[in-house]
Amino acid sequence: MTRITKRIFEWSILTIACLLCYLLFSCKNRWNLQPARQKDPKPKERVQQKVRELAIQEKLEVYEALKSMKARADIVSDLCQTDIKYQTDSGICWGSSRSRTLLSTKDKSLMYTPIPKCGWTTWMVVFFDHYKVYHDGNTGWAWNAPYDKINFKITSLECSKEFLDYEYRLLFVRNPYERLVSGYKNKVLEKNGLYIKTYNKPCPWLTLDPKYNQTSLTFSQFVSCILETARGQSADLSSRKAGILLDHHWAPQVHLSLPCTAMYTHIGTYDHFADDANEMIRIHKFNATLKRINQTPKSLSRSLESWYKQLSVEQLVGLQQLYKYDFELFGYDPSPPL
Repeated sequence: MTRITKRIFEWSILTIACLLCYLLFSCKNRWNLQPARQKDPKPKERVQQKVRELAIQEKLEVYEALKSMKARADIVSDLCQTDIKYQTDSGICWGSSRSRTLLSTKDKSLMYTPIPKCGWTTWMVVFFDHYKVYHDGNTGWAWNAPYDKINFKITSLECSKEFLDYEYRLLFVRNPYERLVSGYKNKVLEKNGLYIKTYNKPCPWLTLDPKYNQTSLTFSQFVSCILETARGQSADLSSRKAGILLDHHWAPQVHLSLPCTAMYTHIGTYDHFADDANEMIRIHKFNATLKRINQTPKSLSRSLESWYKQLSVEQLVGLQQLYKYDFELFGYDPSPPL
């Protein structure tokens, strides 16, 4: 090989090497390639340890609301990353999403995802009192309330990821068994069944059968209607398809709040509602105080056990399946309160 040929060969190798480096760099930027993340060797053990620490924290004589809310959110985040089954977001942006949240439009400080029967109405009163805006049932409740007057907007959890820029992403959850009974008492037994008369829920087909009167639905009939409606959508009761179209007063909380999509920074519980909510009120300097709203009449107050003793084994198993991810993600015991 002559000196000139050798030099040409060396320059060709160098040129090819530079070209390969350029292509690799371009691909990395284009597809946002990242180095492979090292796999956590014991993710489940780590989550279990956090669950044990939270349980100890909640039993302390002095309950630390902020620390506990952050710990719950941290546990849910870890579970979401540990097991793909919890990621129930379809990734499809529906025109009228069932999974919605409230975003503060004054600044990007607070995102609050309301869950019926978990203190939603109480939070509405706090927001409206803070902004000194008069509000009653005549101007709309739930998602029909005039949130624009208090610097909040409604956003789909499936159609926008704007909420990920918010510093505080807040969610309140409740034991599924307690929440279901609360929904039954509030929507079936109170006000002569006005809600189910108006919306024909949870058993729209019963209005066609003269043998049934929805205003006198027993708790067992109520549960049967819910399970039958869910099975009409999917045989897998734990799936989003089975639960998302149920009335939002008893639809699984995980499907309404999409915790693996929202990645909440703080999760409060109904068990510690006053402590958790007051801590958020303090942090955000809301000029309002908590007020008990929608209290159950004393005539309907009974032990949780007395309600679930009315159900068959099949119904209890069905409820465990329907609320499976609520139990697992939010740390509630799936065993029926018997």
